[in-house]
Amino acid sequence: MGDAGESHQQTADSGTGAGGEAGEPFDDVVARRARLKRITSLGQRTGYGLYVGSLICGAIGIRWGYTPLLTTLIAVALVVGSMLLAPTIVMSHGIKAAEREERQAAAAGSTE
Repeated sequence: MGDAGESHQQTADSGTGAGGEAGEPFDDVVARRARLKRITSLGQRTGYGLYVGSLICGAIGIRWGYTPLLTTLIAVALVVGSMLLAPTIVMSHGIKAAEREERQAAAAGSTE
């Protein structure tokens, strides 16, 4: 069982730039996860920005009256914001869970 912990630790260490064939799959996973993290972050910022925009449009409508254009802007901002936020929030939680699991596996491997 010591071999499994050592090989995992070797793979994790090679992700820091040690190189070698054993580190290539780990580097690929880390790079893909980093790219997904950037995409989800952008999606969340855009989605929440659309929510804020809909709130601002709603405040404008309350103050100066609703027009068909303003109502359409509010509805579109809410729908598109929801379509962006739903998958990006789920993806963000998945990425955090994978990182937490990796840290726990590394900690368990280092104690053996």
